[in-house]
Amino acid sequence: MPKRSIGIDIGRSHVRAAQIVRTAEGVRLEKAFTTQTRRSTDSLPEILRSLREEHGFDPRAEVVVSLSHQAFCFADVQTDAAGMGRLRAGDATGLRDCFPIPSDDVVAQVCSVSPAPDGRIALLVAAASQELLGEQLRLLSEGGVRPARIDMPITAAGTAVAFNHPEAGKGLAVLLYVDESVLSITVTQDGTILLARNMPTFSAEGQEPDSLAAQTAEVVAQEIEITWKRLFGTDPDADLRIFLIASGRMIESLVPVLGEKMACRIVPVDPLATIAHDEAVEVDAQLCVAEGLALRTLLPEPAPPVDFLAAYRALTRPRVRTRKELAVCAALAGAVAVVWVIGLFLQRSALESQYAHLKQQEETIFRKAVPEEPVLVNPAAQLRQKLDTLRKDCEIFTGLGPGRPAPLEILDTLSRQRPGRGDLRLNDVLINADSIRIMGSCDSFETFSEWQRLLENTPGLHLTETPQPKKEGGSDRVQFVVSLSTIPRKTS
Repeated sequence: MPKRSIGIDIGRSHVRAAQIVRTAEGVRLEKAFTTQTRRSTDSLPEILRSLREEHGFDPRAEVVVSLSHQAFCFADVQTDAAGMGRLRAGDATGLRDCFPIPSDDVVAQVCSVSPAPDGRIALLVAAASQELLGEQLRLLSEGGVRPARIDMPITAAGTAVAFNHPEAGKGLAVLLYVDESVLSITVTQDGTILLARNMPTFSAEGQEPDSLAAQTAEVVAQEIEITWKRLFGTDPDADLRIFLIASGRMIESLVPVLGEKMACRIVPVDPLATIAHDEAVEVDAQLCVAEGLALRTLLPEPAPPVDFLAAYRALTRPRVRTRKELAVCAALAGAVAVVWVIGLFLQRSALESQYAHLKQQEETIFRKAVPEEPVLVNPAAQLRQKLDTLRKDCEIFTGLGPGRPAPLEILDTLSRQRPGRGDLRLNDVLINADSIRIMGSCDSFETFSEWQRLLENTPGLHLTETPQPKKEGGSDRVQFVVSLSTIPRKTS
């Protein structure tokens, strides 16, 4: 499946972009874009948005960005394995006096590693400002660009030069980058960076290209001579190759002048020398940075890549401070406990106030319901007892208990159960809840037997004991006492 990558070179006065695709046949340059940003009205976010909206760059492709040469500075550092490990982990405390950037604002990356005397390690370290990186990330975000990596122009250009001119990765070589604001000299050996220097270029407005080329060639010759004596203690060899990245007009003017100043081989870099591309694509050598950025994503890296974005995020990510976090958690827990206890006391106070109000209501209701009660001890229990008593009295006197006949109903039933003959008189009828006691007299035992039979056959009435009628006091009338119940007698 094809994989695309976009490299965006953001300079002080330009923006260049290249989109490259990798397929089974190899890599191919699909799109190229270049614009100047000299005017104050030029907006970087608008230019970045136009790459997708107007120029057709793939919004799903991985994006790698480089900032201007002036955003990075370099230092040679000698350390041991532990120091190198700390640097790779983002600890720049050992670089306090190496860069013109405050130590707490340094974001450092190791560019190259080589052996040094006494078993130490020589490092070429690049640094950028956290503040500057944060500002550039904000502009990139406004332009809808989320970079996967932030690289340097010299490493990106070196990738493009090595891809289009493979001989640049063998032996000693100089990568010379020239534009209207910076002169960058990078010395490499077998593709490894030994030294990198960025110097501003000073050109008067309207200066002739030939005059600017002569001035630039003079500076380059002096700097390379000084660099060679510093690194190797000798003058540059005659077969030294200088790979020149510059605009077309600058290459035309600079190559012959530089050849007169130095006995070296000048190789103008062609960014389309070996990479496949459409015939309509026209670029100059300065696209090498954007092209190299895209290639560094698609090609295997011989060493850990330079990535200022990852280093910046590692430094700005909030760090966990155990003691401080524990102290904060303890303080929060204490505050929660205090609030909880205060809440309990407030809730208790509210409940006590509500309970007192309910007790007052209970007492008021009790006084209204039973004003005859002189003593108030437990209103609820006293009211319950009073209600039970009233309920029993009600059942007794009104027969309103569930399943019980009313006294009048019982009297009506008794009045209708009369023997067909004889004289029967009921002298006293006592109705108490479920029990009925009848005292009376009749003219004969036959009359009482007939009446007893009627009572036994009366629904709802049941004899609780066998009556014992008798004659008393010389009277010729039979006296009787009958005990009835409205509840059937249980039989064993």
